[in-house]
Amino acid sequence: MSCELQNTEKNTKSVDVPYSHCLNCGSELKGSYCHNCGQRATNTNPTVRKVVMEYIYNAFFWDPKIFRTIWLLISKPGLLTKEFLSGRYVSYMHPLKLNLFILFVFVTLFVLFSGTEKINHVITKDGMLSSLIQMNQLTEDPEYVESLLSSPRDTIQLSAPLLLAKEHPQIITNIRTIEDTQQESLDKWTAVIPHRLIEDGIVVPGADGYFTFNTVGETRENIELLNSVWDSMVKFTTRYFPIIVLLTAPFLSFSLRLVQRRQKQTRVNRFVFSLHYTAFLEFSIVFIYLLHLFVEPPVGVMQWLLIIASCSYLTLAFHRVYEGLSWGKAITKAIYASLVYLLIILFAFLCLVFVGIVHVALQS
Repeated sequence: MSCELQNTEKNTKSVDVPYSHCLNCGSELKGSYCHNCGQRATNTNPTVRKVVMEYIYNAFFWDPKIFRTIWLLISKPGLLTKEFLSGRYVSYMHPLKLNLFILFVFVTLFVLFSGTEKINHVITKDGMLSSLIQMNQLTEDPEYVESLLSSPRDTIQLSAPLLLAKEHPQIITNIRTIEDTQQESLDKWTAVIPHRLIEDGIVVPGADGYFTFNTVGETRENIELLNSVWDSMVKFTTRYFPIIVLLTAPFLSFSLRLVQRRQKQTRVNRFVFSLHYTAFLEFSIVFIYLLHLFVEPPVGVMQWLLIIASCSYLTLAFHRVYEGLSWGKAITKAIYASLVYLLIILFAFLCLVFVGIVHVALQS
């Protein structure tokens, strides 16, 4: 008896229903699914549990193969792509459905943990951005800069970005660093500044004993404008995040075409490769977002973690999918594809900035 006939008998025995013909088209059943219309042969009186599980499966992209698929996606880069292109895909979750599932998880976490507020907090927290903008505005006036340079100096405890001392060494000098937050927030340090900054109310004493920049007037308006634009960008990105990420897959496929010009690859090969790579990026973003929620590592660490993980994944995937490709060429192609993809992401980000500015302008 052939293997195909054995599988047919096995599937026929697994159909635990009191009928032998499909209830949809009337064709004779030869397995768990109708060979004519594709409808699954299920009991006409299902339990509540089966109805709920069927709803979860269809509404929330759930698939029992999700854990195996994600594990192989992470542990063996490129294997899912190679299996799919070889015709062995029934044991794994479809790459497009995998993307949708991971995106669903991310959006759920974002909504549950108030992602918009936390992201805004990272960008604008503790007045870091406002002090930098205010100092840059002051130094645009040559006459005011001359008055600062001729003003007597005061030694104070300052709560401001250490970057100010590097960008304006003639105006602000760092004597001793008390707390360096690696540009994630306001630093605390002993600074020597012109007395006029205190006279003009630009630098004022704070409740904790440290002087801070007093953001008033034009500076406050600029900060509010930036916050409005950023908030609009975050809301727009969150609302259309699944569509935005999925739209990057064809662009990634285009970047793969650029790095694989000498190798004949069909469009579907590159597209499936890009879908699995996009799914890995989405999973990495979910992981980093969870770190941000519960551990809060520095933003710079999370950025480098994502860059290193994505480049390493691409290298391993190139080497596994395109057989005969040396490690050196795999690394080169991975870096090249990553740079092209990064430029595409930057362009998309600039588009979001434009959308945010237009949205704020229309509301004002």
